[in-house]
Amino acid sequence: MKRFSVLVLAAIIASGCTSAATKSFKVFADPPDADIRVVSGPELKEVKYRSPAAVIVELPKAPELESKAYLEVSRDSYKPFTLSLRDIRDGQTLNVRLEKIMQSLFRYRLAYRLVAPAASDALEFKDTTVAVSFTIDDQSIQMNLTNLRGHEVKILWDQAQFTDVNMQTSRLMHSGVHFQDRNNPIPDQVVPPRAAIQEGVFPINRVFFSQQKKAYETKPLFPVDTEAGAHLKGKTINLFIPMEVDRAIIPYNFKFEITDSVKEAVKG
Repeated sequence: MKRFSVLVLAAIIASGCTSAATKSFKVFADPPDADIRVVSGPELKEVKYRSPAAVIVELPKAPELESKAYLEVSRDSYKPFTLSLRDIRDGQTLNVRLEKIMQSLFRYRLAYRLVAPAASDALEFKDTTVAVSFTIDDQSIQMNLTNLRGHEVKILWDQAQFTDVNMQTSRLMHSGVHFQDRNNPIPDQVVPPRAAIQEGVFPINRVFFSQQKKAYETKPLFPVDTEAGAHLKGKTINLFIPMEVDRAIIPYNFKFEITDSVKEAVKG
């Protein structure tokens, strides 16, 4: 009987060592609508809130776990705020003021040339099927295409791809596709004989939904607002845009080289 009591006591002690204490607190952030992320509990699970929020957490008693339980408050264009849960009192109200990140005072202005399928400083290409010209900006690539044939040209967008300066590939979409449909199959685009189209072209991995603005936005194609822009000269990007004409598929690969990267001050 004595041995049984000792075992029960040991089990109770062991259970107490692995249990988690419950703690509740409130978070008010400046600016409002900040994202709140809490990592807590015996398994250090992540739970997300939006400010202002009433938060309930489990704080493990094991020291090696307690030190890994924390609160993070963040928002785009602000420095994130992080605080260990063990430093927050039960019932406490936290007023967190986030520090604005200073916007870059410079950017890199890039110059390009088309190197394939034919070299062109004007970013133009022409064969017996199409005449194409491109304009590249920070967010997208503008494409003007004219069908030179007496048959319709079909652009096979669902097979099109973008390869960035780091050799990472992504599916391509054009400005006629809704952002929310970017992960769905993209229909072929028919260009009638002798007709022309103009499309903004961008990789779908640059499109994201901003919780702050409640709208879709696009990320820049290149890191022109950081010092990484200084190393872009000599890098290449590639647009693979297959087209079908008279039942034959032409696999166009438009390769662009960044010929210059000039640092300049941002006005205003």
